[in-house]
Amino acid sequence: MKQPKANRREVQKAQTRTLILESARKLFKTQEYDKVTIRGVATLARIGLGTIYKHFPNKLSMLAAAFSDDLKKLYQDAMATVPENKPFQTQFIHISKQFFIFYTTNDSLSRAYLSHMFFYEREWLDEINDFDDSYAQKMAELIRAAQNRGEINPEKDSHILALVLMSNYFFVLANCFLRDKMTDPDQLAARLETLVEQTLL
Repeated sequence: MKQPKANRREVQKAQTRTLILESARKLFKTQEYDKVTIRGVATLARIGLGTIYKHFPNKLSMLAAAFSDDLKKLYQDAMATVPENKPFQTQFIHISKQFFIFYTTNDSLSRAYLSHMFFYEREWLDEINDFDDSYAQKMAELIRAAQNRGEINPEKDSHILALVLMSNYFFVLANCFLRDKMTDPDQLAARLETLVEQTLL
């Protein structure tokens, strides 16, 4: 049975979007952000410039879309491998380390993602903020489970604690990865663990 034309069109559109972002990632991995051009992405993807502009109005929106997609995939992969029956601290470090591994393995791409984040258009900032909110809610859920197990002081507000722990994560990302150029995910995870231990006291 043939797919309806509208469905085929949507599938083709999604496939083209994926191709564009895969090509953009390849260039951002090997070139500085300023040297990557939409024409270069079009050439690598073997599609016309007009096709790219139908999906993304500029290079920054293409970068933001790739980052948003990668964040969601990283989160799904990290959550799928969270060790059960382990203390919350171990779970949080495990999740964070999956992100550290990605950032340090894809250094040039990650620096482009993170250093341009505050310049993203409102559409993409909202999408990333929504992701952060969902992530914080999940961490609060894990914290409440840890409180029920007696690991964490039950008087602490789980949502506020989740936000503080995320702040610890962003501190390590900004200061150790971006500023100090640390490239060892184990080292980054160890720095974060030190902060988390103090936060959970």
